[in-house]
Amino acid sequence: MNYRYICMKGFLNYQRSVYFYIAVGAVFWGICSPFLFANGMFFDGTVYAAIAKNMALGKGTFWSPHYTETLYATFYESPPLALWLESLFFRLFGTSILVERFYSVLCIVLVGSLVVKIWKEITNEIVTAWFPLLLFISFPIITWTATNNMLENTMSVFICCSVFFYLKGIRNKKYFFTMISGLSLFLGVLSKGVVAFFPWTIPFWFFLFSKKIPFKQVAIDTFILLISTLLSLILLYIFSHNAKLFFDAYLSKQLFSSVAGMREVVDSRFLIVKRLWDNIIPALVVVTGILIAVVAKKQTTLLKEHIHNSLLFLSLSLCGVLPIMLSLKQSGFYIVPAYPFLAIAFALPFQPLIQTLMEKMNTSSKGFLSFKIVSCTLLIAVIVFSVSQKGKIARDKPEVQLVFACGQYIPPNTTVSIDKEMYSRWSLHAYFARYKSISLDPDHRHRYYLHDKNLPLSSLDENSTVLTEMGDFVLFERIDIE
Repeated sequence: MNYRYICMKGFLNYQRSVYFYIAVGAVFWGICSPFLFANGMFFDGTVYAAIAKNMALGKGTFWSPHYTETLYATFYESPPLALWLESLFFRLFGTSILVERFYSVLCIVLVGSLVVKIWKEITNEIVTAWFPLLLFISFPIITWTATNNMLENTMSVFICCSVFFYLKGIRNKKYFFTMISGLSLFLGVLSKGVVAFFPWTIPFWFFLFSKKIPFKQVAIDTFILLISTLLSLILLYIFSHNAKLFFDAYLSKQLFSSVAGMREVVDSRFLIVKRLWDNIIPALVVVTGILIAVVAKKQTTLLKEHIHNSLLFLSLSLCGVLPIMLSLKQSGFYIVPAYPFLAIAFALPFQPLIQTLMEKMNTSSKGFLSFKIVSCTLLIAVIVFSVSQKGKIARDKPEVQLVFACGQYIPPNTTVSIDKEMYSRWSLHAYFARYKSISLDPDHRHRYYLHDKNLPLSSLDENSTVLTEMGDFVLFERIDIE
C-alpha cells in the first residue's frame, strides 16, 4: 500500500511539474524567437559559424581552423573544439544559417538539462527544478548567447558536466567520477580556454559549506581534478605536433597579450562585475518578491534547509566571474558558464517552499487546467512566430543585404578587392565568409571590386563594368582579370 501510494504521489508530482517545464520552455523560446530563423548575428558568432562551415567543407582542420583567405587564414583566437563540434552539424545538415542556430540553442538546452541533473543530485527530486531553469533564462545574456552562437555555450556544457560528475562522485564515493569531472574541464579548455578552470575550486567550497567531506578528501579530489585536466593538456601538447603549434600561437597571440592588456581593452577591471549585476536584476526581482511573501507569512524556517548548498554554488559562480578582472579584455558573455550555478544558488533556499506548494496544488482545478492550456498554447505560438521570421534580417540589415546582392554575381570561394579603408569593417568580412564563402582583399587587384562611394575610387579602366549598386556600395567587374 505504501509503495502504491509513493508511486501515485510521484506520478502526480510529475504531472504537476511537466507543465511548469513547458511554460519555462515557452518563455525561453519566446525570447529567442525573433532571432532563431532570421539572418544577421553578432559578429563573433558569425565568425565562428563561418569557420565551422569551412571546416565542414574541407577548408581548415581541427588544429588549423580557416576563416578567410585574407583574414585569419589560420584562426588562433580560440581553441578549436567547439568549432569542430559545430562543423559536425554542418556536415550533417548542410550550410543553412539554421545549423548554427540549432547548435547554439541545443548547447543551452543541454546546459539546462544539466542544471536539472545537478539539482537532483542536491535535492533528490526534479519536480521543482523548473524554478532554477526559470531563473537561468531570466538572465538576459543566456538567451542572447543562445541566438548568437557563442563559444561559451559549448564550454558551459562541459563545465556543467564537470560539476555534475563531481557531485555524483561525492554521492557514490567513487573517484572515477571525479576523474571524468576533470576530463570535462579539459574539454572545456579546448572549447574556449583557461576560463574553464574555475570548477577546480568546488571541492573546497563543498568542504567549507556542506561539511560532508573531510579536508583530506578535498586535497585528493582537487589533485584528481588538476591532474586529469592538466595531464590531458600536457600529453596533447607533447605528443601532437599540430596541437603544440596551435597552442604556442594561441598563448602568444591571444592569452598572454590579453592578460597584458595588449588586446581590445575596457576602461575598468570592474566592468565584468557591472555586467553580472545588470544580468541578475530580473532574477533578484523574482527571488526578492518570493522572499517578501515568505517573511510576511512567517515561513522563513523553510529557507534554511539548503542555505549551505546555496552558498556553495554562489561561491562557485563567483569563481567564474572574478578572475576575469585580471585582464582588461572583458565582455559580458565571458562569464556565461557561471550563470547556471548562480541560478541554482538563487533557487535552492526556496526549494522546500516550492515543493510544498506544488504538492498542495489541485491538478483537477480549473486554474491548473487554464495554466496547462496557456503553457502549451504559448509554446506553439512562439514556435510558429519564430518560423515566420525565416528569411527576415534581425540585425546588420545593410551588410546582410549587400552580401546577398553581391552573391548573385560573385561565385563562392572568390577573393574580392576592396578599398583599404574598408578592411577594418569586420562584420563585412564575417557575413561574406559565412553566407557566400567570399574573402575581401584591400591589397591586390581581383576580378571583382567592391567600392564604397564615400571613399576615393581606386583606378579603373575601360575593362571595368558595374554589376550592381546597393546603398553606398558599387560592385565592379574587371573583365581583363581571370
